[in-house]
Amino acid sequence: MNKGGSCWPLLLRGSDGYAMKVRCVLLLLLIALFVYSGASYAAPGRKSQNVVAKRTFTLKQAVERALATNPTIESKIRMLESAKMNIGVAQSYFWPRISLVQSYNRMRNYEEVQTYSSDNLSSDNWTKGVRMQLSLFAGFAHLNNFQKSRLALQVEEARHKQARLELISNVQLQFLRLLLIRQQLKTAQDSVARLETQLKSAESYVSVDMAPYINVLQTQTDLAKAHQEVIRCKNDLRGTQVQLNKYLSFPPEASVQYVGNLTEYGIQDAMSEEKAVREAVRKRPDLIIAQKSVEMAYKDMHVNMGQFLPRVDATYDSISQSKSFRDKSYEGYTRNYWSAGINFTWDIFSGGQAVFQSLSDKKRAESLKKDFEEAMNAAQAEVISALLDIAAAKELIKASKFALTSARESYDMASTRYATQTGTITELLDAQVRLTQAELDASQALADYQSARARFYCYIGRENVDLK
Repeated sequence: MNKGGSCWPLLLRGSDGYAMKVRCVLLLLLIALFVYSGASYAAPGRKSQNVVAKRTFTLKQAVERALATNPTIESKIRMLESAKMNIGVAQSYFWPRISLVQSYNRMRNYEEVQTYSSDNLSSDNWTKGVRMQLSLFAGFAHLNNFQKSRLALQVEEARHKQARLELISNVQLQFLRLLLIRQQLKTAQDSVARLETQLKSAESYVSVDMAPYINVLQTQTDLAKAHQEVIRCKNDLRGTQVQLNKYLSFPPEASVQYVGNLTEYGIQDAMSEEKAVREAVRKRPDLIIAQKSVEMAYKDMHVNMGQFLPRVDATYDSISQSKSFRDKSYEGYTRNYWSAGINFTWDIFSGGQAVFQSLSDKKRAESLKKDFEEAMNAAQAEVISALLDIAAAKELIKASKFALTSARESYDMASTRYATQTGTITELLDAQVRLTQAELDASQALADYQSARARFYCYIGRENVDLK
């Protein structure tokens, strides 16, 4: 008898067959729990792998990500939406104003006097109704404000486009800088590998008294410089990655892989100066902003000049008026009526306010017009300068390729001469330096060319996301 204990031991001892069934059920439950737990842990693993896979970006993907998530672009979109709402505000002045009116007035005489009109008796008055007012003419102020709001919308659209162009250019330039630093890092690492091989050769020659020890010292000095260059490139590479992460709205410490190569964007035929300048004048958002700002300033001037003209308003009232007298010998009444009319107002003199405001707006518009002309000249100069940079970089690419081929051949010859003891370590180290510099110059020429193209497309107001 199991007093005060669990009934399970008795139950399991009661029947071997029943106990076997219970054990099987428990075993199946444990297996199911294990499988479910394994699946629940595996799912987050697959999800994290997808997240890591999504954090690999080409140049095009990086620019698209920046445009979709960058706070500056989102801010410009909000300003654009605000400008659209302001058009509705300006349009509202063309519609009538409808309002509900209600008032209560208690009138009491200090003393009773003889009167010939019930309106002079002590009374309580209630008034309620609907009032409608429509501005028929306001000196063209409503029209000018509406046109100004449409110009303001075009300005915000241009600012949004300008923010996009600047972000695209910044991401592209930073991405190209990243690729350049990677190439420089590879060049520095290749230089380290060559110098380490040369150091082993120099040490082996010194060990058998075939070369002076100074060869080892010279090689060690150049090797130390090469290691310093590797360290500098790695530091620059990390800084550039952090900057790219910022543009793409990633945390600075986020592990993001940016893939690409300077050679994959190709060499394109340059646009003619005339065509480039024409496209810049037509599409550059800063020029559009400057032009629309001049037009908005003139609209402000016209609004203020409208103060010299009269204002005409139409009104309509539907009123219910009730009156009750304190003297009960008089019976109160309720009166329902409507009224319509036109109000005419013309300010003849306002102390010169309208005159001075109009002159001030005119001077401001003329100033903005000069700024627009200056922006036009600056834009043309930027476009032509970018085209010159593209042409110069293209020539540098050709020259750097020829120099790289010659430097490689020179290094191979110097290496062979040193191996056969017909050349000096100084000759070999000089050839090594020239080869490293030629590789750096070739990478820099490619980066300069693509960077010049990125700036050029920004200068002419064209979005070229992938630089193709």
